[in-house]
Amino acid sequence: MTAPLTLRPYQREAVEAVRDHWARGIRRQLIVLPTGAGKTVVFSHLIRRRAQAGRALVIAHRDELIRQAVEKIQLVAPDLRVGVVQANRNEHEDAQVIVASIQTLSREHRIAPLVGTIATIIVDEAHHAAARTYIEALRTLGSFDPDGPLTVGVTATAGRADGVALGSAWQEIVYQRGILQMIVDGHLVDVRGMEVTTDLDYGTVSTSRGDFTDGSLGQAMEDSHAIEASAIAYQKYAADRSGVAFTPTIATAESLAGHLNRRGITAEHLSGLTPRDERAAILGRLHTGETQVVTNAQVLTEGFDEPRVGCVLVARPTTSATLFIQMVGRGLRLYPGKKDCLALTLAGPPGSGLATIATLAGKQDGPKVEPKPGESLAEAAVRLDAEDAERRQLVGSAVRGKAVAMFGRSGLSWVPVDDSFVLSCGDAALIVRPAGEPDRWRAINVPRAGAPAILGDKLTLEYAQGVAEEFARGTRAKLARADAPWRARPVSAAQRRLLDSLRLGPAATSGEASDLIAAHHARRALARITRNGVAA
Repeated sequence: MTAPLTLRPYQREAVEAVRDHWARGIRRQLIVLPTGAGKTVVFSHLIRRRAQAGRALVIAHRDELIRQAVEKIQLVAPDLRVGVVQANRNEHEDAQVIVASIQTLSREHRIAPLVGTIATIIVDEAHHAAARTYIEALRTLGSFDPDGPLTVGVTATAGRADGVALGSAWQEIVYQRGILQMIVDGHLVDVRGMEVTTDLDYGTVSTSRGDFTDGSLGQAMEDSHAIEASAIAYQKYAADRSGVAFTPTIATAESLAGHLNRRGITAEHLSGLTPRDERAAILGRLHTGETQVVTNAQVLTEGFDEPRVGCVLVARPTTSATLFIQMVGRGLRLYPGKKDCLALTLAGPPGSGLATIATLAGKQDGPKVEPKPGESLAEAAVRLDAEDAERRQLVGSAVRGKAVAMFGRSGLSWVPVDDSFVLSCGDAALIVRPAGEPDRWRAINVPRAGAPAILGDKLTLEYAQGVAEEFARGTRAKLARADAPWRARPVSAAQRRLLDSLRLGPAATSGEASDLIAAHHARRALARITRNGVAA
């Protein structure tokens, strides 16, 4: 158990990012790391490092998350006393670290003894923090006060399935690492997708807040042969894989388990109504291999950690990127002998907006190029790279901002600079430059203040730019689009003055002026890299 609790480089970066932003006065911070990246380990180390500042409180909303937090904190910081505040447990008086359920903290008499005693607050699965219960608890604990405690949220998704903005809870995303980066660095397994064709009539399914309602979707699946088709697909494509399946309702979870069992795939189902001991026993049999597949309705999207899982059956079609990433993320953890994760998803009609494995690469602003059936993310990057070889022969400054990000034409303004490509990102420059091997590229984040850092290395151009853009979107910086209307406008007076002060050549349009200025700053950033090197 020691090795997994040793901080990986990116986990160390996350902890340092919290410290740096705290020094700048950012009190409510958000860390975004994919499932399998070790978010619990990160905040456990953060708690240990801040032990001298005072007591810490971890807020979670599920039994599994509370248990995992207690276990990891005790392993990372065995000298700290950990207590639980949940239901009939009220172990806060002598505890240096308190792990509490949000349901319990929503009661005034349970949260009152903690007010004014907490120096560090951690919110697990922090995409829930925009909910009223969380906001009220954090306000009571002082998180919104000018001199309040450091409050850090950790989540795999910086959005909510219902579309409610997280800005009401968090000031900044201080650190983010995407799924593509984690796969590139070998911290997650690659993922491939396979669509299952069914006769599910999506036209009969009602929606709420932009996604299908569980009850209506479940009924439509029961009325069609979607459940049986899902079981057939699992038998055909994943018969040798341990798996977890997600369904919209308890009835569909039970039905799917039955169809799998009839096809020789040992399966059990569980739901929120399954008793805690029985749920633990079912997941224990999945861990030992006695059970091959566990089907579930709205239970295992969070707090479920079984690295053996090599197939995720998404028998709960969704338009929510947040929900889809939560589901498929359950299969991306590393495990001995596990090469990749197969995501089986139900196909939808053209234009349905269903989330697919392309969703894992992050939201793209342009039309997507979906990976082919059974193709992994890495394989798709190689294929797209080959298909677009002619387009990628970017020569000099005649071609501006047309380089393409993985899985879709992003339309962002990548500026050619010498042998590199640069994307402006707030107070930083994202640079993709040759990695020293034929057709291999390195993606680098070069902040105006601070050391440059490698985001991905020895990648295809498509993949390198995809990793860089994924990082850029996580910063919430305003990104320049190559087709933005302002680019065709005349050069502004402010741009002209800046061009003159930098002694740059004339520009015919505002877009050309922007590119010249970006190229100037990029050359300075490249010079910094040459002088000082890049952090691995």
